[in-house]
Amino acid sequence: MKCRRNGAKRSQVQTIVDPVLAYTLDLQRDKPVPGIVRPNSLRQLQTVLNPDSHYPTPIRPMGANSSSTRCNSADGGTVIDMTGLKSISVVRDGAVTVEAGVTLQALAKHLALRGLEIPGCVDLVRRTVGGAVAGGSLGATHDGGPASPFSHVVAMSIVKPDGTLKHVTREQPHLLNAYRLSFGVLGVIYDVTFRVRPIARFVVKQSKMDVEKFSRVANALANQKVGLKFFYLPFKSTVYAQLRRTPTDDTPVRSLPWMIKDVGESAIIPALCDKLNRIVSIASVRYGLADGLHGIGHAVLSNSLTGSGSSVAEHQAADSRFDPPTLEYSTWCFPAGQIGEVLAAYRAFATEYYRKHRYRCDMPVVGYRLPMNRAALLASNFDGQMFALRFVSSPQPLWEDFTMDLAAFASEWGGVPIFSQTRAAEQRQAELAFGSRLEFFRKFRRRLDRDGRLLNPYLAQYFI
Repeated sequence: MKCRRNGAKRSQVQTIVDPVLAYTLDLQRDKPVPGIVRPNSLRQLQTVLNPDSHYPTPIRPMGANSSSTRCNSADGGTVIDMTGLKSISVVRDGAVTVEAGVTLQALAKHLALRGLEIPGCVDLVRRTVGGAVAGGSLGATHDGGPASPFSHVVAMSIVKPDGTLKHVTREQPHLLNAYRLSFGVLGVIYDVTFRVRPIARFVVKQSKMDVEKFSRVANALANQKVGLKFFYLPFKSTVYAQLRRTPTDDTPVRSLPWMIKDVGESAIIPALCDKLNRIVSIASVRYGLADGLHGIGHAVLSNSLTGSGSSVAEHQAADSRFDPPTLEYSTWCFPAGQIGEVLAAYRAFATEYYRKHRYRCDMPVVGYRLPMNRAALLASNFDGQMFALRFVSSPQPLWEDFTMDLAAFASEWGGVPIFSQTRAAEQRQAELAFGSRLEFFRKFRRRLDRDGRLLNPYLAQYFI
């Protein structure tokens, strides 16, 4: 999935080569002006955050810019492009330390050469480590454990809002839990230490079923050590479920089938759907063809192609020459026990929305089972098992309006937002979803950043 980058207009500015980093000066005021800076060292990162450097606020970190919300925006302020920080340390004592600008894919390759991995197969593998830890990342495991990268963080270094460096380790569990999934408002992550393990294989079984059967299957698997990912076509009332388990034999893992699968699911089919939006004017025909493409795709790219795998094979599959098209998405998490009811209700909601507006998502809903996870204070699955539903669409004019109505639907069904991935979530929805945990996080943020230097208007509505 590829996201747009917003450009910024500049006038009467000049690029200056400074001993610390290149930046931009306003020729009239002789100070840094709004824009993007790209530090290549810890010292440079601290310089940007140092209040005496006078970089315009708000100051917001940005990795791969894969967020679906404005959490990385800094209108009138400074965006820190973290991709210049890409060092990976030597693996020792079952852990690896990486700078925040390293991509998940690059880290997976580095570890694979040593026969190691971070548990879980996550989505959006081109995003950076810092973004995945601070903003969350969805995925599936095969052993029932957590897939989100922040779950496997044992230490991190953060540049605080005043430019000073702070090291947090698992010896400070409550502090570490606050910095995981903190969306860059407590400080900017400089490096992260992950625990690693030997590469583990899994087997995949894909099944096509209706929503009622999927609900029964999901409930039956609730306490089993398996992973569950699925694709939902609401207008077909069809679920394509992928069950991942620990293998009982030595079936080899081949990378090529995973690459073919990724190219089909992430590049070719989305590109065809986007093309349909441009050339087919009749909505019923356009969306019908899109559903047909997805059905054929899942029939072909199933067990016969990828019956066994590993996180390495899945992550490296995304490293192809095919550039995936830009897609829009919004993610909500729902209590696992009512997933069947939520899927059925969403079908009714989407059908009614289409009837009124002749608009609907042209991509399947992507779902992941999330086991209960208290590794982060603001984890959506802190209090119990959840299902994350990612609603995806090619760029279309009514997308923004749709996400607002989707937010209202999600709120009715106990939906929990992810602030970097959930469009149009209101403050009251966040307060209802997180309760006292959100207020505790707000107090901690105010103590660390009294002046709100890292808080843009989008995030202020939740964390002020």
